[in-house]
Amino acid sequence: MPTLRHFLLTAALLATVALTTTAASAQSPTGGDTSFDGLVLPFKNVVVSSPVQSTIVAINVKEGDHVVAGEVLARLYSRLEELDMLRAKADLDKKEFDASSSKNLYSEKIISEDEALKNRSEVVGARLVYQMAQETFEQRSIVAPIPGIVVEKLSEVGETVTPAQPMFRIVDISKVYVQFYVRAEELPFIHVKDPMLVRCPVLDPDRVYPGIVDFVDPRVDAASGLLRVKVIVENPDGAIRAGVRADVSFAK
Repeated sequence: MPTLRHFLLTAALLATVALTTTAASAQSPTGGDTSFDGLVLPFKNVVVSSPVQSTIVAINVKEGDHVVAGEVLARLYSRLEELDMLRAKADLDKKEFDASSSKNLYSEKIISEDEALKNRSEVVGARLVYQMAQETFEQRSIVAPIPGIVVEKLSEVGETVTPAQPMFRIVDISKVYVQFYVRAEELPFIHVKDPMLVRCPVLDPDRVYPGIVDFVDPRVDAASGLLRVKVIVENPDGAIRAGVRADVSFAK
């Protein structure tokens, strides 16, 4: 006949199983209860600098402007470089004319093959000089390397900039990253390309954004036992702002 001790042991065992099941459900993607506190980061964050030292003569954008890749943000003084490029182009045109003429003369046996080859090689050299002058001139136009929004304008017309001096900051939030940290014990439940759900309560507590795990840090911080995870979220309307907090949960 079961004793009181037997009943107490059975009850304790059942309670332990129930607690274990509840804990597993809280950590499991299928449980749907686990959420992580994340931070929204821009998809790209680029500082645009000058490649040369010169004086700013024009700035074409202001903070808040949307730009496309290759758009001219500012122009530096470039008159001398422009003249050098035009001179190199004129010399190239002359060399190409001479080479074309020598080709005809060679075909008519009027000049030697060596002289015709010399004229062609001079064209190659003149073309290289022109391309270098053109590149030097084009460096005086500061262009956007990515599409995005100008969030910082760090220079003004009339200022002299030096190589690598920051002039603009551009962010791309057409997509965003949501970065959060998980315990090493939760790593078996999170994999690259897993679907996730993202909410930004400060912006819109009712809107849910679908996301995909894009990166799981292979390193675990020895002090905290945490590792970094990044979820990428499409943001074509720009509704999600970089820098806000976000709740990330497993997609059911």
